[in-house]
Amino acid sequence: MDYLLDKYVFDIMPFDVSQETRKSVGQRALTVVQWADWFCKYEHPGKILQNNPYFVAAELVFSFLCLLTLLHAYRHGARYLYVWVGITIHALTMEFLSLSVKDLNLSWHAQGVLSFFGMRVPLYAIFGVHQVFGYTAYVLVKRMHLPWWAEGPAAGLTSVMLLLPYRVLGTKLLWFTWHDTDPTISDRMFWTPWSLLYFYAACVCSFVWVVRLSRNLLLDKEYDWVKFPREILCVVLAGLLSFWLGTLQFSLFYYPLHDFFGVHTEITTILFFGMYALIVYAADRNNPDAEARNGSRFWFDELSCAIALEYIFLMVLVVVVDPLNIVSEGIHQPIGPCKQMEEVNTPAGLVLQRGKYLCATSYDEKYFDFHCVPNGIPKQQDDGTGKLLPLEYYAICGTDFVNRAEYVIFIISSASVLCCIMFGFIAYQMAACSGSTPVDPVKVSWSFSSSPS
Repeated sequence: MDYLLDKYVFDIMPFDVSQETRKSVGQRALTVVQWADWFCKYEHPGKILQNNPYFVAAELVFSFLCLLTLLHAYRHGARYLYVWVGITIHALTMEFLSLSVKDLNLSWHAQGVLSFFGMRVPLYAIFGVHQVFGYTAYVLVKRMHLPWWAEGPAAGLTSVMLLLPYRVLGTKLLWFTWHDTDPTISDRMFWTPWSLLYFYAACVCSFVWVVRLSRNLLLDKEYDWVKFPREILCVVLAGLLSFWLGTLQFSLFYYPLHDFFGVHTEITTILFFGMYALIVYAADRNNPDAEARNGSRFWFDELSCAIALEYIFLMVLVVVVDPLNIVSEGIHQPIGPCKQMEEVNTPAGLVLQRGKYLCATSYDEKYFDFHCVPNGIPKQQDDGTGKLLPLEYYAICGTDFVNRAEYVIFIISSASVLCCIMFGFIAYQMAACSGSTPVDPVKVSWSFSSSPS
């Protein structure tokens, strides 16, 4: 850095710069470069394509689907565009808190072409999956014309229908990895935490409720562009508060059943979804709004295209995928001492224990191993005093199906055909067989100019 500044900056100045000033400027420039490197890191796409081509495909597909949601929001304008912005704020909040709060540090994304926040969050996690799941769920539920108290649960369930096959297949293909010993995510379905599905539905539900409540308090029914600061405030509040209100919903139901009574997370999640479904069913069966049944049976727009492309992509991928040849090189759970524990504080006030580091010689994550690493298990580095440093950046390898028939039956029959086709049918019923996408009435201000007679 000092050499570059001397050659290309200080030496061409028409006046002399003292060594102290040069050193001070060099240190500040180095700090800026370090912050920029932490904020956004570039990885050559050829390397990722060689190691995990399925992840490159996922980045491209979900980035394109995100663009479709933005086009839908732009075409409908008014408050839909604000909601899209709010979902993006929600995505940033979820991803940043998940890596900055120690107790919430439960997952690690695969490194993308562009990764943010210390190589922890790929671009498609900010502008991709959350818009596809959250914004699409919001619009589909708006077409059902439900009362406010049912909109949130309906959006939560819809988002999980879009999320589930992506999470199951993404875990197997090392698009993300999970903390090995955290008790909150210990109960898994094909290595995908049940609690994640529960929590995501609660957050999307909370987002919709905050948007609805804040607009009722701060805005009129008619959209008035003059009040755009209030419009922005509503979606900013939703984007920032949805995580915490989702945590509240999670804490009120999950922790008492799971941590006090030992109920499996699968049971608590199904009970929670059943409660949501009951609310939506009751609201839809008693919906007096005539617009709830006036939709076009041949409905097709950007969002229906996004849903179809997501499900088709996952159905094709699960057929052609070869997880044994996948390599994921990047930031993962740090490898360190096997017996070192740390406390985890839950929102319910409980203090739980988990392993601070991944024990590379004894772990329970069957979707990856180290068979493709030339020297076997990655070695921790010595700090020069004989103390081994935790190892965060290393390569992991995909594993073959333990029971390929069982896994393929679940992915194809459940996640792809049942989930994708069944969920696609449900999405069609919600959208095409419900009402049209509501259009916010726009306040029109008339101005009259008087001319001399």
